[in-house]
Amino acid sequence: MSWLLMAGLCFKLLYPTMVRFYAIFKAQESYYVVTVTDSVPTYERTLTMPANWVPLDKISKRIQGAIISSEDGKFYEHPGYDLEQLTDAIDKTVKTRNRKKKKVRGASTITQQLVKNLFLSSDRTLFRKGQEMVMALAIEKHADKKKILETYLNVIEYGKGLYGIGQATKYYFNKRPDQVTAREAAFLAMLLPSPVKYAKSFHMKSLTPFAQRIVDSVLLKMRQGGYIGEQEYADQLNSHFAWERPAPDLSVADATVSEEEITEEPETI
Repeated sequence: MSWLLMAGLCFKLLYPTMVRFYAIFKAQESYYVVTVTDSVPTYERTLTMPANWVPLDKISKRIQGAIISSEDGKFYEHPGYDLEQLTDAIDKTVKTRNRKKKKVRGASTITQQLVKNLFLSSDRTLFRKGQEMVMALAIEKHADKKKILETYLNVIEYGKGLYGIGQATKYYFNKRPDQVTAREAAFLAMLLPSPVKYAKSFHMKSLTPFAQRIVDSVLLKMRQGGYIGEQEYADQLNSHFAWERPAPDLSVADATVSEEEITEEPETI
């Protein structure tokens, strides 16, 4: 009887992990429905494409380029994690903590971010990071890069209660994901580290100095990565969003806060 109880307990403990790895094994043919309750998302796997799901070929190459350039420049090259970026992040984290300054951003690839969102908690522990890396390697074995990117773009948060690229482009630009400009794509990429916080520019109808700096930086990375040409880069660098008003005359205090935002990243390793 004790063996049966032990077996039952082991099954209960291992079941969540088994479910996660089964979902990873089926990643190439899976879709996810995102439900938000009290600002907390839940992800339900389905084999039927949800009505608001946007296939990758319906998502602008500019969006793809902006997200990859901003979040994971070696996405199409690495096996699920970027060892060089991870090593650099560990070094910076140790140095930053020794100086008792703010945390620096972690080294999660797009694949790692995806498995964290779908299957793991937001705990900032080495154990959770280890789970994330193992699952990232596994999902790379069972789904191709295009499927991973498609799923990522369709399940991540772009603002308060706003999940999926279709909702994001509709909300911010009243456009489909295949209609956005390079500058609009760069704005979406700018949001990702902390979407609720960085959507401040949209609600103010004017880019903060921080947002302007990041949007310009993403555009430069897109040009360097070959996602846009020199002329488009120059045009987009000097363009404005349809909702954008002239920048307000910020006080010194406001400017200081905006500068600090750049170090307030949401995750360490």
